[in-house]
Amino acid sequence: MRAVYAAKKLSEYGKDCFIHGFGAADLPLCESQAIPIFDVIANLDKKFNNLVLPLPASTDGLNINAPYSKCTLPLSLIPRVTATGGRVYYGKANPLLTDICSQNNLTAVNYFEREELAIMNAVPTAEGCLEIIMRETPATVFGAAVLLTGFGRISKVLANYLTALGACVTVSARKYADLAWAEVARCDTVPISRLDERLPEFDIIINTVPAEILSAARLALLKKDCLVVDLASKTGIEDLEAAKRAGVNVIWALSLPGKTAPVTAGYIIADTIMNIMVENLL
Repeated sequence: MRAVYAAKKLSEYGKDCFIHGFGAADLPLCESQAIPIFDVIANLDKKFNNLVLPLPASTDGLNINAPYSKCTLPLSLIPRVTATGGRVYYGKANPLLTDICSQNNLTAVNYFEREELAIMNAVPTAEGCLEIIMRETPATVFGAAVLLTGFGRISKVLANYLTALGACVTVSARKYADLAWAEVARCDTVPISRLDERLPEFDIIINTVPAEILSAARLALLKKDCLVVDLASKTGIEDLEAAKRAGVNVIWALSLPGKTAPVTAGYIIADTIMNIMVENLL
């Protein structure tokens, strides 16, 4: 749905927008905003200078990620709707997509790699994580012992939110620079190498590192009612099933911006695309 709101925002910026692949969805937003919807590619009488694909662009490597479409949308459709020399904006890399673009004189632009999008996406991700914590724990965030693994964009926002709510936040990271920034953010710190001795004290653990952090041995050290929220695209937990058997509540929470705040997530994509367009005019 964030793609729909991206189209809405782009139309407000004065762009002539059309959307496709939403035939099975109820989209009164588009009707009220006069954003044309087309269901059949063959009905198009023109090609577009800019094509915006979703995030991720594809989940299987062959077709466009279009869960609301009445039919499958293969990536091979891209040249049929995009003018020669046009730009294809997409989220997350895809070998077939980039090959199709290069073979048809189209410029592939990965908007997900943009720093401004990553920074702004950290906000709805952090808010979505807070919603999970409040839903899944029987106690308040106030007074909770929370561990953040990694101190990138998302952790920085989470540390700010959690400390404001009265949580006792500890940050664990490999880089001493990250630990220094965590101290500046008024968090306790512990190097990853010394994490084992601290694990039994935490009520909530939030992982943002796309690498194995919580091995089976470390999971055994956690409180039985500990909540683990994994925000990494590649889970940092060695064995999710083992964690469940140990009584640890593990939630692998992916794509939170699109799930919990599609309006904001769509606007962020639109703003990022506009930034790219402006840069290409300079």
